[in-house]
Amino acid sequence: MNALALALLLLMLVAPADTQTIGWASPQQEAAFRYGPFPQCGSGGFGSGKTWVYCTKGLWLSDTFPKNRGVIARRVAKELRATTMATFYKLCPPQAYRFGRRNDQDGRLVLNNGSEILFLHFENPETQAMLRGLEINWFFIDQAEEEPETMEEVFDILTGRLMRWDVADVPQWMLDHERAHGREWAFTHPETGKPMPPPYAMLAVNPDIELHWVYRRFHPDSEEHWEKKIPELETTTGQPTGRVLSYHDLGYRLFDIPTLDNRFLSTQNKQELLTKDDAFKRRYVFGKWGIPEGAIHVIPAESLLEGSPELLAWLRTACTLHRFLDHGDSSPTCCLWLAVDKNGNCFWYREYYLPNGLVSTHRENITYLSQGEVYTLSQADPSIFHRRPKPGAIKSDNNKEHGGLWAVSDEYSDRALLSKETAIDWTPADNNELGTRNRINEYLRVDPERIHPLTGQRGSPRVFFVKANERYPQGCVHVIRETRAQRRVKIGTDLGRPIFSDERDPHVVDHAYDPFRYGMASRPPVALDPRQQAHEGTFFGEQQRLAKYLRAQMRRRG
Repeated sequence: MNALALALLLLMLVAPADTQTIGWASPQQEAAFRYGPFPQCGSGGFGSGKTWVYCTKGLWLSDTFPKNRGVIARRVAKELRATTMATFYKLCPPQAYRFGRRNDQDGRLVLNNGSEILFLHFENPETQAMLRGLEINWFFIDQAEEEPETMEEVFDILTGRLMRWDVADVPQWMLDHERAHGREWAFTHPETGKPMPPPYAMLAVNPDIELHWVYRRFHPDSEEHWEKKIPELETTTGQPTGRVLSYHDLGYRLFDIPTLDNRFLSTQNKQELLTKDDAFKRRYVFGKWGIPEGAIHVIPAESLLEGSPELLAWLRTACTLHRFLDHGDSSPTCCLWLAVDKNGNCFWYREYYLPNGLVSTHRENITYLSQGEVYTLSQADPSIFHRRPKPGAIKSDNNKEHGGLWAVSDEYSDRALLSKETAIDWTPADNNELGTRNRINEYLRVDPERIHPLTGQRGSPRVFFVKANERYPQGCVHVIRETRAQRRVKIGTDLGRPIFSDERDPHVVDHAYDPFRYGMASRPPVALDPRQQAHEGTFFGEQQRLAKYLRAQMRRRG
C-alpha cells in the first residue's frame, strides 16, 4: 500500500485527536468521509467543502483497492470539467497516474494501480442508456439537486450497478484483519463470491425544496425517510424476506455541511456571501431546505399551529366551514378544509391526500372526515365540470339531465349508482392563479398591529395551517410543503442576480397547493358575531338586516 492510501486510510481509522492534523474543513466534513458504505449525501452551501470530501473519498477507494472502478458525475459537461474535475485533480497528484493514463476528453483516469475513474455528464441522452450496463463499485454525483427527474433516475441506475466490477482486489492485510477478529469479509461479488471493495453511493447538493427526491430520501425531517415501504432482500439469495424497510433502515444519511463552518474559506469570501439577499443566504450560505430560489410564498412561523381536538372544537363552533378539492385520476386527490372566524382569519385545519383512488373512495373518505360539520362553500377544480361523452357507460340521473355528457363532478354527486350518503355537490372554484397569488401573500404577511387569534400577541398573519401530529393526525402536511415549494421559472441572470418570469414552475407538485388557492380566491364569508348569529334567520334579525341596508342606501344617496 503506497503513502497516499496509507494517509487516507489513517483518516478513517485514527483517533479524533489525531485527525486534527489532517486539516478537515469542519467536523461535519470529517464525519461524511468516515461514514459508509451506505448511501450518503453532503448538503451545504457554496464553499462548504462537500465536493472536496467526496472526491477525497473516491480517491481513497481507488487507491486502496487496486483495479477498482468508480464514477464521478455531474449533469452539465462544462461544469463537470470546470468545478468537480478541477477539485479532484487538485487532490490527485500527477505521480498517482504517472504509469497510468489521464484523458480529460474521454473523461477517463487510470491510476498506477489499475483503478479506473470515469467522469460522466448527462447532456447526452445516450449516457443514461450506457449506465445500465456499467459495472462499478462506487460513484459520486455532484450537484445532484439539478434536474430532479433525470438525476433521481441516474442515482437509482448507478446504485443498481454497484458491486459489479469484480476485477477489483481487496488487500490481503484487510482480509487477514477481519479473520483475526473472527469475521468474514462483508462484501462479496453476487455471482463469483470474490471479496469486493465496499460499495459507496455519494451525493453532494445545494438544498432545494422539501418535495425534492434527495430531501425525501435522505433528510431526517422527511416522512418518506422513515416510511417502511422497501422490501428487504436476503443477502445470499436475493429473495424477499417478508420485511419492509425505510431509507433510514438502509443507512441513507444526510450530512449538513454549512459554509460558514469551513475554516479554510477566507473571511472575504464569507463576507461576500453574507451580502447577498435572504433567499440566496438561506440556500447557499446557511444550507436551509424548503425555501427555494424564486419562492412565490414564504410561510411565517406565526402561521403554523399545533393541531389538537380542542382547537378543532373551537373552529367548529366559532367559524364558518368550507371544503376545497383538487381531483386527480392517477395523481393524488387532495381535499382541504377551511375555517374562517369573525375577524376574517383563515384556518386550514384538515387535509385529505390520496393517490390512485377511485371517486367512490374519495367520496367515502371525505364524507367520513366531514361528519358533524356544515359547510358554506364546497368548491372544486373547474376542470372536473368539463363535460364529454362517456360511450358505453350506464348513464346516471345526472348524465341524463345533461344530454348524455359526463363530468367527474357527476361522479361525486351521483346518487343512483353510488351511496347517496356520500354524495358531494361541488361547485366550480376560481382558478385565476395570478389574481390569487398576491392575495395569498397579503394573508401570509405578518401585520405588526394585528392580534394573533390564539396567542393574543401583536404581530400576526391572517392565514394559518393546523399541523398534523399524534393528537391530531388529520392536520396539514402536504399543503404546507407544497406552498413553500412553489417557485417562479428562472429565465436568466442580470449582473449575477437571477431573473424570474411570472410563470410558476410546472415541475413543482401542486396537488395540495391548488385547493389552497381555490379557498383563498373564494373570499369565504366570515363567522358572525355571536350576538348577530342569535338573530340570524329570525323575524327580528331580518328587520335589523333590512334597516341596515336602507341606512346604507340613504348614505350613498347623500
